[in-house]
Amino acid sequence: MDSAAAKARKDFFISYTGVDEEIASWIAWTLEDAGYDVVFQAWDMRQAGKSVIGNIDKAAKDCARTIAVVSPEYFESDFTVPEWETAMHSDPTGERGLLIPVIVRPHEIDGVMKRLAYISLVGLDEEQAETALLNGVRSDTRFKPTSKPAYNLNRVKKKPRFPGSMPPVCKLPHRNPNFSGREQLLLELRESLTKGQKTALTQQALYGLGGIGKTKLAIEYAYRHSASYEVIWWIRSEEPSALASDYAGLALELDLPEKEETNQALVVQAVTRWLERNSNWLLIFDNARDADSIRSYLPRSASGHVLITSRNPDWKSVGNPLQMEVWERNESVAFLLKRTGRTDEAGADALAEALGDLPLALEQAAAYCDTKKRSFVDYLTLFNTRRSELWNREKAPDGYHSTVATTWSLAFEEIRKVPMAELLLSLCSIVAPDAIPRTLLERALEIYGEAVKKEESVDEFMLDEAYEALRSYSLITLDEKFVTVHRLVQSVVRDRMSEDALAKCRDVIVVALSLDFPKDGSSNISSWPLCSMLLSHAQVVIENCLNDQYIIWEACGLLMNGMASYHFGKAAYGESEALLRRSLALFESKLGSDHSYVTGSLCNLAESVKAQGKNLDAAELYRRVLKIITKRFGLDHHEAAGILQNIGLLLQDQGMYVEADLLLRRSLEIYEKKYGADHSLVARSLNNIGTLLQYQGKFLEAETVLKKALEIFIRQYDPNHSAIAMSVNNLGSLLHAQRKYTDAESLYRRALEIWEKQLGSDHPHTQIAQRNLDKLLQDMQNKK
Repeated sequence: MDSAAAKARKDFFISYTGVDEEIASWIAWTLEDAGYDVVFQAWDMRQAGKSVIGNIDKAAKDCARTIAVVSPEYFESDFTVPEWETAMHSDPTGERGLLIPVIVRPHEIDGVMKRLAYISLVGLDEEQAETALLNGVRSDTRFKPTSKPAYNLNRVKKKPRFPGSMPPVCKLPHRNPNFSGREQLLLELRESLTKGQKTALTQQALYGLGGIGKTKLAIEYAYRHSASYEVIWWIRSEEPSALASDYAGLALELDLPEKEETNQALVVQAVTRWLERNSNWLLIFDNARDADSIRSYLPRSASGHVLITSRNPDWKSVGNPLQMEVWERNESVAFLLKRTGRTDEAGADALAEALGDLPLALEQAAAYCDTKKRSFVDYLTLFNTRRSELWNREKAPDGYHSTVATTWSLAFEEIRKVPMAELLLSLCSIVAPDAIPRTLLERALEIYGEAVKKEESVDEFMLDEAYEALRSYSLITLDEKFVTVHRLVQSVVRDRMSEDALAKCRDVIVVALSLDFPKDGSSNISSWPLCSMLLSHAQVVIENCLNDQYIIWEACGLLMNGMASYHFGKAAYGESEALLRRSLALFESKLGSDHSYVTGSLCNLAESVKAQGKNLDAAELYRRVLKIITKRFGLDHHEAAGILQNIGLLLQDQGMYVEADLLLRRSLEIYEKKYGADHSLVARSLNNIGTLLQYQGKFLEAETVLKKALEIFIRQYDPNHSAIAMSVNNLGSLLHAQRKYTDAESLYRRALEIWEKQLGSDHPHTQIAQRNLDKLLQDMQNKK
């Protein structure tokens, strides 16, 4: 025996990951029962205020040998690696047996641990496992203490049952053989139920949308940790009669004297008393409506656990609420592949996306694909084109009571009793599912009230109650500014609506969006956050409305122009062009070719195609606008000035400087006459003329004009406005051309700073400023 072993105070350190805590507990208990002394994290390292990681590290070093509880998850954990590496470092060849792998679930050991002899408990019953474990840890070089170890039964009062064995009193639904994912949530649930709760009742509430897998998770938890409990009892809690009956039924299994009592209330009291006087039990209240519905059934004090599943999120008064979300995408894909035996990851990913990663919907789709021998692509096609028929034909998957189409039926019926709640959910189903602004919904409600109910305003108290009703059934998630709803809830809600109701909701949402969506996104950077917030909802509404016979055409056209303006400001010129062509076609079909909406769309479209380098197309569009404006107002009208200026810039790009100069100066004259000499439009005209003069080599005249333009911009705008960045960049370009490098560098840097702050580093304006500065610095270096 070497000196390190002689100094060791314990025989074994048990290294394991959280998912294997129960079998690790059984191993630790079995070893101590055989006379060994062990260090086990769940028993020895939960003292408040102490570092668990530090304790584990010390224990791994101080114990004579380490047992690695091996499973697939063991080698995926970041925490177990240093535990077994400590033992391997002291015994790299494995001759002294300092690291003993104990395989508890099928897994092939690889890497440096592969050369070690191991113990396997896979497929053994409890008696065989105990024999294999104790024989396996014995060797010719046992690290037996010099004195008999202290045997402290206070650590666990009763030997854990072998994992997988069920308690003597147990009522549970069947376990789902295809259960997948949720490992982190199961760990959090176990930690929440056991952490620091030795003598007090621990209650945990799982809440979330119907079909998200709350019941399946509760069942999986109960089976995984069955060895920790002497009683596991499942209670149907949605209806009061079933709740009372299931709870009272425990009296018979416990053989209580009151089991034959005809007064059910007395039986319930007897069960509650037994729970309060005993420990190691788990009650599962499945699908509870709210805290008040089960409060009288909760034991007041005991060493037991209560697990609650519910759609209602309000459980803080009786327990710790834990929200369940949809699966992560990798979990959804893994489930579909495992459930169907397929290998089409791309198809599974596309299907999971369409179904919003909702476990019930994925189970339903997998069952259909499996039984009908359809591919994921086939199912997705049916879902996208014939969803209602598909869902009507499908049956509830094994272990489920409902399909996606029916799982929220009760919730829908209940919210109808709350004024405004059904309408609010209908409006939520029209837009994108995530981050729906409450301000948008509330404006839509006002428009609906004015148009349909002839009401002038929305009552705030009624609105709060409507939100609360939807939240209480987890049909929406709610915060101070936004509402989120699952896309399949949206689908079911739309399927239940009549065509007339659907059209009215779409109409009011379109009008609300057209009023709320900023119109100046191309020039007003401060409007971008609001544009970004509304964009996804506008995109969904526009696509649906343009394919619908019920259409608020004016609101749709204005909304598309606003969206196009934002895209233009973000330099997404292709998206801007596509929206403007659609709005233009819509306005022309309704208003003819001379309306201001048409000319506005034409001008914006010309700007978008010009930004993409399509100068000939842009010139044709501008000339078309100029013809309409001249016909209506004459060539000296201020609306004509902007078109003259834009045509002039196109002529400049073609090298037609004389013709361009005439149009730009004519535009300037009109603007000065209309707005005076200190207007931003005048400054823009001067800026364009200054740039033209620079192209013609008239540097001194150009500098005077550009500086005058900059002075006006400075008086009109905030110092960080994009117009100022454009102006100083142009002036810098002129000074650069004159080899006034120091002054040019200062201006370039100012333009770059403004645009980078306002537009980001990827915007074309920012990149132009960066290229200008880089070229200047290179020229300065070459001059040296």
